[in-house]
Amino acid sequence: MKKLFAIMALALLLMPAVAFAQPAGCTWDGDPYLRYGFSLTPTGIDLVSTYAGDVLEYTLAPYNAALTDMPAGCKAVDTLCFHISSAKGWPITCDPPMGDLYELLPSYLFYQNVSIEIPCGTAIGTKDTIIAIAAYSNLLGVCAPECGDCNDPNVRSSGTYYNADTLIVTVIASPPMLGVYQDTLTLVDRGQTQAYIPFTICNQDVCADNTNYKYIISSPDIAVTPDTLMSLGIVGGECKDVYGVIDASAALVCDYYTLTIIVYTTKIQPTVYDTCVQVVHVVEPVPVPLFTVPVVTILVLALILVAAVFMRRRAVSRA
Repeated sequence: MKKLFAIMALALLLMPAVAFAQPAGCTWDGDPYLRYGFSLTPTGIDLVSTYAGDVLEYTLAPYNAALTDMPAGCKAVDTLCFHISSAKGWPITCDPPMGDLYELLPSYLFYQNVSIEIPCGTAIGTKDTIIAIAAYSNLLGVCAPECGDCNDPNVRSSGTYYNADTLIVTVIASPPMLGVYQDTLTLVDRGQTQAYIPFTICNQDVCADNTNYKYIISSPDIAVTPDTLMSLGIVGGECKDVYGVIDASAALVCDYYTLTIIVYTTKIQPTVYDTCVQVVHVVEPVPVPLFTVPVVTILVLALILVAAVFMRRRAVSRA
């Protein structure tokens, strides 16, 4: 009995797909599946967690099965397309546009870029199911995922592949509204009278409105300007640079200073704040060579041209 079941299973695997009914208005010449889905692994449901306002980007690859792929059957040239849907209707942008048709030989594919936007205001814990499909076009020349698939799954040496891939997105808490960043070390040439020390302030909540931040930059080692409380407006998801300016004209080589920035906003309660420390190292200025090879070459050519003009005028005057 076990041998009988094994023989029946093998026969079903090798049976030409055209033996199964094709939906009306569809033809199964080729055999579409996703060579690359939401991840590099060919099987399984993909899971991702992100926050409201984020945009997820993927590159998928609809593929027309190779002649050696199993099961056999439906291994001819065919016109295929890409379709994607969101159970919650989240915005999805496709490049090339969803539904564009591509005539593919067996073992050929095309790349499909997808951007999935998680709408602002989506509650934490919300889940959405995104389904991408490598599909046939119907007899009217329209992308038609309802035409089904000749063989699904397809088996090749690298694994098992399906004509559809599923992505489940879970919404988590947004990043902190405030982030402050700086370089590990800033080098300042000895003798500079106005050295600008940068800090970057970010409104990390991409769904936030324009937010007013207050900041002050100070140092226990050297005077910093501006030395008063400053204000700065930043739109959600953007960053802006601010600077503390120091006078290093009296500094010695290898002097070190520390600058501290404190940033906060009272837009939400409790008050959100962040702080960073920037280390400044005074170095010897690197001399800029005046007579480099390109400069010398240009000067020599200029002298040759001047000499040629002078000699030509002199020859003309003698004549």
